[in-house]
Amino acid sequence: MALTGRRKTFLQTVLNMYQEDGRPVHYSVVAQVIGVSRWTAYDILRRLERDGYLEAVYETGRKEKGPGRTQVLYRPSTQLTECREAEKGRPAEWKALRTRLLELLRYQKRAAGEMIAELAHEFPKIPGRLAKSATDLAVLISHLHEIGAPGRRALAETVVRARQPEHGLSLFTGAAVGSLLRTRGVLSGPVGECVARLQSRLAELSAEEARFLAGFVKDGLSGQLDF
Repeated sequence: MALTGRRKTFLQTVLNMYQEDGRPVHYSVVAQVIGVSRWTAYDILRRLERDGYLEAVYETGRKEKGPGRTQVLYRPSTQLTECREAEKGRPAEWKALRTRLLELLRYQKRAAGEMIAELAHEFPKIPGRLAKSATDLAVLISHLHEIGAPGRRALAETVVRARQPEHGLSLFTGAAVGSLLRTRGVLSGPVGECVARLQSRLAELSAEEARFLAGFVKDGLSGQLDF
């Protein structure tokens, strides 16, 4: 399940508290920090556990009261911890991928189909949702020559004017799909697959990832305006 803004807040709270104390966190403490009822916190943390973001730890002898005799506490899951460790080197990797994708988008003699084939061949090897999202966005941008320079300029302004990067990305994706549907009538093949992946992945992006991708889209569209 995609992380909503509220679920991200709960997850980040647990991460922060676990990093500070090194101990699993009781849901009542999370509730107090965020300002919600204990049962609301308990329900959301259970969902985060179910979706693989957190691990439940059962202890006895704690002061906090909870359901049953055994107290349930939460800590980041092993999977989440490994992902965060792997992303520590992301800035350098992201810069390299971003540069390469923008070069492909600005190579005016390269047909969109050729770019699709090259990226599709490498896609399984691309790690991380930031890189995968950028690659899908590049594929989508590469087809926007079909809607003309005015249409591309309008899409760029959509991203720029959005108050939040994640909103700009969602608006861009929706507007780009609408524009392509008007020219094509249907989205299929690699473009349709990219759109489907983006729609499911954008809601899971962190604020930092959304900011990186919004900047990438603006720069990618700027290069396309010369077509």
